[in-house]
Amino acid sequence: MSKAFAAIYVVAVLALAACVVLIWRLRCESFGCMGIGVAWFAWVLAYFPVLLVGVLVRSRESLGAGLRKLMRAAVWAQVAMGAALAVVWVLKQAG
Repeated sequence: MSKAFAAIYVVAVLALAACVVLIWRLRCESFGCMGIGVAWFAWVLAYFPVLLVGVLVRSRESLGAGLRKLMRAAVWAQVAMGAALAVVWVLKQAG
């Protein structure tokens, strides 16, 4: 069961990364770019539950050594993605 959750988690991290690219490429149309803000809000709402699942699955003893490495890399990639986007947001708010 843990291996299935690990696979689902890795796919979810890849989906989050794909969504970052898609949202980043959106252009403002009207209402002061409200749609882009809603998209980022939805992304954040998905980010934290996915991170929680990743941390919980990574701590499982039933994962093999190779899968444990993949999970560690995926969790750190997700944390780095979130941190980088948070830094970009802070810099844009300051500017």
